[in-house]
Amino acid sequence: MHIKTLYTSSSALVKTPDNPQAFYDAIASILPTYLDAKARKENRQYGMEIFSKLSTYWENHFNEDMRKLNVLPPTIITRVSEFIPENVAFVQRLVEKGLAYQTQNGSVYFDIQAYESRGHHYAKLEPWNKGDAALIADGEGSLSTQSSEANMTALAPNVFVKEKKSPNDFALWKSSKPGEPSWPSPWGPGRPGWHIECSVMAGHVLGGKIDIHSGGIDLAFPHHDNEIAQSEAYWEGDFKNDDKCCSTTEGDGKHQWINYFLHMGHLSIQGSKMSKSLKNFVSIREALARGPEGETPAWTSRGLRVVFLMGGWKEGIEVGMGVLVEAKSWEESISKFFTNVKALTAEETEREKRGEFIPMKFTEAEAQIYQDLDSARASLHAALCDNFNTPLAMQVLSEIVQKANVYMLNNRNTFSVPAVKEIARWVTHIVNIFGLDTTPNAGDKVGWGDATGEAEGAGNKEEVLMPYLRVLSSFRDKIRAIAIANKDGVSSKELLTACDVLRNDDLPPLGVSLDDRETAVALVKLVSPEELLAQKAEKERKAAEKEANRLALKAEREAAERKRLEAGKLNPAEMFKPPHSGEFEEWGADGLPTKMKGGEEVAKSRGKKLKKDWERQKKLHEAWEAAQGPR
Repeated sequence: MHIKTLYTSSSALVKTPDNPQAFYDAIASILPTYLDAKARKENRQYGMEIFSKLSTYWENHFNEDMRKLNVLPPTIITRVSEFIPENVAFVQRLVEKGLAYQTQNGSVYFDIQAYESRGHHYAKLEPWNKGDAALIADGEGSLSTQSSEANMTALAPNVFVKEKKSPNDFALWKSSKPGEPSWPSPWGPGRPGWHIECSVMAGHVLGGKIDIHSGGIDLAFPHHDNEIAQSEAYWEGDFKNDDKCCSTTEGDGKHQWINYFLHMGHLSIQGSKMSKSLKNFVSIREALARGPEGETPAWTSRGLRVVFLMGGWKEGIEVGMGVLVEAKSWEESISKFFTNVKALTAEETEREKRGEFIPMKFTEAEAQIYQDLDSARASLHAALCDNFNTPLAMQVLSEIVQKANVYMLNNRNTFSVPAVKEIARWVTHIVNIFGLDTTPNAGDKVGWGDATGEAEGAGNKEEVLMPYLRVLSSFRDKIRAIAIANKDGVSSKELLTACDVLRNDDLPPLGVSLDDRETAVALVKLVSPEELLAQKAEKERKAAEKEANRLALKAEREAAERKRLEAGKLNPAEMFKPPHSGEFEEWGADGLPTKMKGGEEVAKSRGKKLKKDWERQKKLHEAWEAAQGPR
């Protein structure tokens, strides 16, 4: 067991935490192993309801986590405990075909040698791992044989081998030990092997030909390779080659069970796969309760999905601060774009209701932004056709939003709201496909719902609140305009300050943003209070940092000025005389040296340099005297 696991557990046992939950969390990795060993030693028997209750708890836990991540529920849920007769029948057929055998203890193994002798190929996905003892042992887990030797002796019918014929053979049915769940079978009480249950349930629901099978890359061998072997052995001969729906055979003429495997990459932290045994994993619930590195605010379901989309499905994701910051930046830019477009659309709709004339120009700028949208659509389609390249697709969305923002900035008072709304509608459609929105995607909808995954009724909220907010904003606009027009008035400053307080302090906690514009009419937006308060805090932080830098620079300049003035305190007539200098013995009336110590005349070149130094000090001294004021 991993050293960190042992250290965490031993620390909890030596110094028991006050919180019981903290204690159980600390020893969770070793307690089940201990209890299981104790139960076996005592030959303790458990009722089936114990296993059912435990599996039901974790099934519900998993389903709830998937709902929080906005993962659609499965069409059909299968549980191996509800497919025991089908598992027995599947294994029985392989035994009857001579491709599986029973051992003396009541287990049944798949016979790889017999399988290959009939023209099949084993380990098709990762043939280089065939025979890898470590991977095979890991794949079998508690189903693996306790014996280190394999019995390769050919036996007569109805005479069972003691253990596996070959170390490569894998369990189809495993006899149960005391305390383990078990069901009746022709080979005695036992339970299905790990690999067989997937083949049985998938085959029962989908049949003997499946288009796409997915899973983590660590399942390729031996799990998926074993699934392929047992399933193709089972279904061999049940399909005719004239079936036009899909390919039923491979190049070797044998039955093909799966057309495509999609193997997902891992989440990694500091180069290591995220796993429970390494104590480097973060559960979905923990991630949604706290932010990256434990800070607040916590992750949202959308934020996690953005991270996964930016990492791609095949390569895996190295979870580091760079990835997390990039994902948050992407989400914030898209959210801000949606908020702006919704506010602009609502404002234009209100103007239409008032009967105002709204220009609908189509200049080169509009032609270009529509062309950019067409290019984005084509690029995103190509990215998804390229092995579901979601990182590139996310980049395409980010770039079209950036171009829309630049278009609005460059055409501040003349841009087309329908043009940017068309872009926002398309981006909305794509993020909905990517599962980044939990609310229904109405035909004319722009933006996404609550980032936490909880429905908030954003559309109704805007419809109800916007009329009132516009009245309030209009009142503020008028007060602000009066104050600006009467800057010399006694109350102008106070009115502007009151307007700023309403915008900066009063409305953000209510989820309302007012963006002042050159038109003197503010753009009213509904944004989450948390986002607005975070923006306010960041703005205040930057302002404080700027002020601190200004004060530091001012202090630095004042210190330099004091140093300069202090240097000017010395009268230039005295600067070359003792105690300030001991090089000379005669000076002129102005204090410039005429003779060096020892009676030698000051050289002409040296005299010029001394004259420059004297003149510089004279200026400094004059500045110092001026700073002293009248005497």
